[in-house]
This record gives sequence, C-alpha cells and structure tokens, in this order.
Amino acid sequence: IMVSNAQSLTAYQFLLKTSKNKKHHQLNKFLKDTEIISLDSRLNKNLSLKFFIIKTIISQQVSTGAAASIWKKTEKLLNQKKRISLKNLRDCGLSRPKASYVNEVLSNQYLDSFTKKDLKKMNQADVSDLFLKIKGIGPWTIGIIQMFYLEQEDIYLTGDLGIKKAGLNFFKSENYEAKDYSPYRTYLCMYLWRSLND
Repeated sequence: IMVSNAQSLTAYQFLLKTSKNKKHHQLNKFLKDTEIISLDSRLNKNLSLKFFIIKTIISQQVSTGAAASIWKKTEKLLNQKKRISLKNLRDCGLSRPKASYVNEVLSNQYLDSFTKKDLKKMNQADVSDLFLKIKGIGPWTIGIIQMFYLEQEDIYLTGDLGIKKAGLNFFKSENYEAKDYSPYRTYLCMYLWRSLND
C-alpha cells in the first residue's frame, strides 16, 4: 500500500505545481484544501473484465446511486451462472438498450481470451479497437476501463459531463484536454469529480 500512496503523493504534488504554474488558481486552491486521492482506492480488483465492463455500461448516464443499485441486482444475477435472458436483465432495472449491450458482453467469447496483463501491454489504439467493436462501448467507457481496470494514470475523459462541468469551473473551457497535466490526468479527473461533489 505504501507504493500506491507514494504514487498518489507524487501525482498530487505534480498537479499542485502545474496548477500554480499555469495560473489555474481555483484548482490550485481546491487541491490545497482537499485530501489526497489514491487511484488504488478506486480500483475494484476482484471484478473480472466482463463484470467490470458491465458495471461501467450500467453507470453510463445515470446517477451514482441508481447505478450502484442496478449493479447490485445485476451482479447477483450474473453470479447465479445460469442462462441470462434480456428479461432477467430488464428486471434488474436496465433499460432495453443497456440490457442488450450487457447480453452482448456476456456472450462475447473473444473477451475471455484477454487477461489484465495482456491488455496492459497493448497500446491505446489497440485497446480502443478491441472494445469499440462491442456494442454499447464508446470512448467514455474505454476511458473508464483504462483508468480503473488497467490502472493507467494519464487518461483524461473529455467526453464526461462532470469533467466538462469542472473544466468550465477551473479552466474556463469545457473542451480543455489538460495536456499540461500529463502524465497524471487520471488523477486530475478524480479531483475534478470530487470538486463537483464538495
């Protein structure tokens, strides 16, 4: 655990210094006032790739609370190992399109051939190619997989509504790509999300 804490501290100090140099005063003040976030604390290490993807699909465009409640029911269903129908998924609270996306992920045997180690070795373009072929997975979902499944530290979710909103607050633009904050943009996203909850 010490290693991840050291990494979180390194990332935090880098963001603090960059926000000062770039005169992002509000962000700098927010970072000074908030607790350090560790990427490790956000990872769900016991989820398989398929379960992680399904959980992420569930969380698309719904509130955190709703996503957690739907995921709880869905996970229970998935763990029963029986054949799962669209109706079963709909009964967990999934919309019709999401139920069909989840079904597609479940029946995708190609995904079973990848370990986390394999995926970590792949470059960004290959990871995107692999996942974009799957219905229901777009750039946002891929970003979440890279951040919280593959533990990549330099992902910036430009398409995320929360990130756009926080970007407007701190950078006066919703299309800021935060290149100045590379190689720790995943951490930056986590702080931006937190700023919206505070």
